[in-house]
Amino acid sequence: MKRPGLIETGRNSRAIGRRDDRSPQGEDRDAEEAGYYDLSMLKPPVWKWEIASYFFLGGLSAGAYLLSRLAARFGGRSMEGVRSVGTAVAAIAALPCAPLLIKDLGHMSRFHHMLRVVKPESPMSVGTWALTVYSAAVALSAVQEWLGSESLDGAAKRRIAAALERGRPIMVTALDGAGIPAALVMISYTGVLVSCTAIPAWSRQAWLSPLFVASGMSTAAASIQLGLAATREGEEPTAAEAALEKIESVARLAEAVSLGGYLRSAGPLARPLTHGKLAHHTLLAAAALAIPEAIHHLLPGKPSRWKTYLAAGITLAGGMSLRWAVVHAGRESANDPHAARQASGPSHPEQGRLSLRESSADRLLSRSERRL
Repeated sequence: MKRPGLIETGRNSRAIGRRDDRSPQGEDRDAEEAGYYDLSMLKPPVWKWEIASYFFLGGLSAGAYLLSRLAARFGGRSMEGVRSVGTAVAAIAALPCAPLLIKDLGHMSRFHHMLRVVKPESPMSVGTWALTVYSAAVALSAVQEWLGSESLDGAAKRRIAAALERGRPIMVTALDGAGIPAALVMISYTGVLVSCTAIPAWSRQAWLSPLFVASGMSTAAASIQLGLAATREGEEPTAAEAALEKIESVARLAEAVSLGGYLRSAGPLARPLTHGKLAHHTLLAAAALAIPEAIHHLLPGKPSRWKTYLAAGITLAGGMSLRWAVVHAGRESANDPHAARQASGPSHPEQGRLSLRESSADRLLSRSERRL
């Protein structure tokens, strides 16, 4: 049986349109023709600035809360500033989180309805419950810090101290037993959430959650350093600031490794992050991993307050740019029909391209045989 060289010409050949010659040109054309009439199979996400801001503030708040609780339990008197400033940073950053999420959902009742059920297999359900529990723990921690502040007189302090002593088991359970696990979920679940979608730039990317965790810890340490530098009396950094600087350096290193792993794993699917209008956000996020280290260790002169301000500001800008780039890359990635088909195949990009060519050739041969 003789195979035809060209199945059909005209309009129908564009729909199925393909060469049945087994030439490299025909295979490349099959691989490039992605989607029916070049339309993507996916619906792009509708997330806007609200979700990018929520991802950034939620990770920053959770990281600050974890650092403050660790300082409270293991830091001693030298880390009291980390505890108090970290609690304040966590509370301030957590305030807009629920409103941002509700604004994205469109109506407050939708957030309430998500709390009517618990779905452990759903990252969105787990994240909603984590945000609720975490917000309560942060609020309680902030109230505890305020009650222990110097703004109260002696009699009030004694009464409050006695009340806190009686309720200490409940406070420990609420702040550490529930708050720390909720903070761990808050700082990590957003990466799991996006990697469970079908969006090509996000789908099955195991590096996204570690990337968001490392970024949350680095921005949290930078925020607490910023607060400590603004409230200290002298120019010399304290022991707490020195410890935070080490934590921030480790977090930046982990973030750099995770970002490189993500871009390498995603391959061409991460093109929206490295080309086009989002590339400068990715570049800023990458530059923010190196510039603060250079400010602290390479600039001449003793450590000073302005160096801390500059390094912390760059770190925070880089953390926001990272979330902005990843979230908004989803729309461009979903609108790319070739990326949508490639992401639906094997996880390795090269395997995906090979599988796409083979499947196109098989379908072509099957149609040819039916026409004969």
